[in-house]
Amino acid sequence: MNSAHLIWQTGLRRLSVLVAMVVIGGAGLLAGPAAAQEKLAAGNRTVDRNMEKVASRIYREALKFYYDRAYWKAAREFIILLDYYPAFSQADGVLANLGECLYSMDMFKSSHKMFRFLVTKFPKSEYVAQGLHGLQRIQYQAENFPESVKVYEAILANYPHTEVIDGVHYFAGMAYFHEHDYDNTIAVLSKVGSRSEFYDFSLYTIGLSHLKKKASTTPWRPCVS
Repeated sequence: MNSAHLIWQTGLRRLSVLVAMVVIGGAGLLAGPAAAQEKLAAGNRTVDRNMEKVASRIYREALKFYYDRAYWKAAREFIILLDYYPAFSQADGVLANLGECLYSMDMFKSSHKMFRFLVTKFPKSEYVAQGLHGLQRIQYQAENFPESVKVYEAILANYPHTEVIDGVHYFAGMAYFHEHDYDNTIAVLSKVGSRSEFYDFSLYTIGLSHLKKKASTTPWRPCVS
């Protein structure tokens, strides 16, 4: 194992500990329900404009790290916001982007906790559709394809015009494909927009599904010499 890989693995372990501290026993927004409400109320009483400005600055820096794909650095800043600025006005965005960071680093269990907390504690947030899409992807990665489809149906019923709808259709179509439901695979993947990053592979999978359907209905004939 080279030194760069060792440093990366050590960083991930440290980040896992930070996430666990926040989710399980840490202060701030992600404490237990009663404790979280108490801390949130206390934060609302004491936070002032200067603290909001500081939190906003940290948030902007975290987003820059995220867009630069420096996910570990971004996640560290997002966790600081959750732990020390629980009354921050954009806490829902912090959770959504932290979930995305953790997902991008294959920390699916921790990512699941962030997305789930987002959709349960901020049900009116503009980020709920993104959070549900995160849960959909995580179920897909875990090969829980029926559960992934259930989340897809929930997104479609409540957020049919979400900005992430192409990804929502794509992961649902792929879940159907792995369940050998080729009719639904074709129907759902056909909804992926032509400008989407998922479009090319959607077309490929649609073609493959047609071939598999044809193969399953073609009677077998023995080879005659």
